[in-house]
Amino acid sequence: MKLFCFPHAGGFSLYYNFLRKHEYQHIDRIFLFDYPRNSFTFDGTSEDFRCYVKAALSYIMKNLAEGEEYLLFGHSMGAFVACEAGLTMQNTHKKAPAGVIVSGTNPPYAVTLGKYNEMPKDKFSFAKKLGGLPQQILDDPEKCEKIFRIAETDLKAIAVYQPTQTTENDRLDCGLVLHGEKDIIIDPAYHSYWNRTFSNIYSDMVFSGDHFYLDNHHEEIATLIDDFAGARAKESTK
Repeated sequence: MKLFCFPHAGGFSLYYNFLRKHEYQHIDRIFLFDYPRNSFTFDGTSEDFRCYVKAALSYIMKNLAEGEEYLLFGHSMGAFVACEAGLTMQNTHKKAPAGVIVSGTNPPYAVTLGKYNEMPKDKFSFAKKLGGLPQQILDDPEKCEKIFRIAETDLKAIAVYQPTQTTENDRLDCGLVLHGEKDIIIDPAYHSYWNRTFSNIYSDMVFSGDHFYLDNHHEEIATLIDDFAGARAKESTK
């Protein structure tokens, strides 16, 4: 089974390289995606966020052979991208993912209910507050400034994101939900709305840590993803 990974706002594939260091039983190849941000043209509409989703879809289709099983994984903004790409792969291209792993975010339906109507006015400072950068980047003011400006642009795209509205018949089949117990992004009031995205939840896991709880749980997360892949592979043979 293949695993496609989509990064957070201001993030890059390098952050998720830890997933490639694990010895998997059920995953044979991992694809770490970088958004081709320089090719995006924004106009302040919902199409801004669709740029990220379309790029992800193109990447999946390019690297997926006919009949191959695959998982999608996204953290924070990347989770929204994974969900939207998964829904399009399933309902338009008829190539549904075996499962989708969402990390460090609220359900897309929270956006529909207005959760992100009040985005931080100072998106640069908000991106900085979330963290997630290695010390060598933080020690380089020029690189730090560049990355936080990228995050600011990504957050503007999230502000105009309009999630796909699903029914019981076209939701993603199965999701794995992960987040940190001290994540300032997560709003418990919306957590139950993952049932508007997934028909089934394989597991809903809370880890110690904040928005970037992944930093201290590399092995646990990789093992959990591998177990999820194994369970979904068994499900497909029934």
